[in-house]
Amino acid sequence: MKKFWKIAGISMWVLLIAGACVLVGFTSFEQYYRPCRRIYIMMDYGKADKLVTKEDIDSLVRRSTGRISGKPMGWINIRQIENSIKSQAYVEKVHIYESLDGNIFAEVKQREPILRIINSKYETFYVDESGHLLPPNPFFPARVLVASGNISHSYIANTSFKIETPTIIDTLGPADTLLLELYKLALYINRSRFLKAEIDQIYVTPSREFELVPKVGNHVIMFGPAENLDEKFKKLLAFYKKGLNIMGWNKYNYINIKYKNQVVCSKL
Repeated sequence: MKKFWKIAGISMWVLLIAGACVLVGFTSFEQYYRPCRRIYIMMDYGKADKLVTKEDIDSLVRRSTGRISGKPMGWINIRQIENSIKSQAYVEKVHIYESLDGNIFAEVKQREPILRIINSKYETFYVDESGHLLPPNPFFPARVLVASGNISHSYIANTSFKIETPTIIDTLGPADTLLLELYKLALYINRSRFLKAEIDQIYVTPSREFELVPKVGNHVIMFGPAENLDEKFKKLLAFYKKGLNIMGWNKYNYINIKYKNQVVCSKL
């Protein structure tokens, strides 16, 4: 009798497993041929201005895969859609998934530019927070810190290029660190609420030192090389608080903070 119940139990488990496999297979078959209803594109801009729209992403997908709506879900190449979206220069991350009711969802995170560079040929491009170079968008200009002056670099159309990576040596030459210095300076300014609101422009002098142009006040900040950033900006903030707040923001034309332990001010 015990043997009978043991065999019956094993048979029941076999039937249950077989039934589950049939059900899974049927569900997979049904999902494979289920018509796709539509693709939903969800944009994450973070704190950045809009540089790429849902319509831009949808256009990329259509050019890559053709019309999606109405196609069987199993005929749609999710990886191909993901790669086509990643090819957009302003896109940082993409996450794509499908639902059981026949919809595809694409979560797209846009890169966040922190610096707009205008070189000596008046060509322009952006640098994002991770050090990638981005092309300009004439329809959606980003309101970020601007660097101009003696800058010879042009935009590098390479989505894998990063200013902080060793490829900068191969691409720009071992002695050329101007982009890296601009990036570090912009990153520091962008991460300070006060400096981000106050500093409007970085100017690169012929000797490759930096001058900062503020939004408030008629003065220029002579910053010098992009080194000792903490010390220099602490001096500047202390002088703003204890000096210009008392004497007035338009008293001086130049504020020189590039020398150690001193702030030198002058008029024209």
